Amino acid sequence: MGIFSKLFGSKQTQKTDIDDKSNLESSLMQTTDLKNDFDIICKEIIIPFFKEFGFKRKTLHFARQVNDITQCFNVQKSKWNSYNDSVTFTFNFGFYNADITSIVAENFTQNDFPKTYECFIQNRLGIFSHNRDHWYTLSKNIDLKNTATEIKNDLDKYLKPIFDNYNSLETLKILIEKDEKYISPTLSPYYLIAFYMLTNEKEKGQKTIIEHYQNAIKPQTVTDTIVFPDGTRQEKVRRSINQHYIDSIKKLAEKYDVEL
Repeated sequence: MGIFSKLFGSKQTQKTDIDDKSNLESSLMQTTDLKNDFDIICKEIIIPFFKEFGFKRKTLHFARQVNDITQCFNVQKSKWNSYNDSVTFTFNFGFYNADITSIVAENFTQNDFPKTYECFIQNRLGIFSHNRDHWYTLSKNIDLKNTATEIKNDLDKYLKPIFDNYNSLETLKILIEKDEKYISPTLSPYYLIAFYMLTNEKEKGQKTIIEHYQNAIKPQTVTDTIVFPDGTRQEKVRRSINQHYIDSIKKLAEKYDVEL
């Protein structure tokens, strides 16, 4: 039985199937085409995983509507990939809700297939599977089977439980509270406020509005660096406030009748 048969539990009922899989394994062992290796990973592991659980696909973006949210995932390839020496890529996932986006976005349009970067909660899978921003690598010096096994394990062991456990706005309350150190840095205050208000946690929402307004009106230290043609550098330190930050918080305060 070939390596991909073992990974995916494929049933072999005909000799032709066995021969085909044996040929596939042989080609995997001999390939030096990294683009082909990447395509195999997508075809044999990533796409079947999401197809099994009812996700729709557009290229390497995946989305599934469950209850009042859309679960999203995408494969992000490094912009430095050359396909000559190595190919690196990472996994992003997120949760989208049209009502939350409509509150925050200035020009909202209905989106039936949101992308990960449009989600109000978004993160890298590696933060959960490897405790860091993890990128997978394909190269001539790395056994393709090892990378395939790692990816299959990370999708099954880490991503599937996340999507199984957090399938509504109500359950996402638990994610935000439980994994605050992972989620909060990627969850903007505007999305967080809208989330609290839509999930009937108005006291938290009001408190968040006041806290962020007080933070927004404090001048922040900004350092501007000028590099001259001769290589010398000059730094200028100034104090400023982010007016957009202030205006956005004030807009939400007005919407929810919060006195600042």
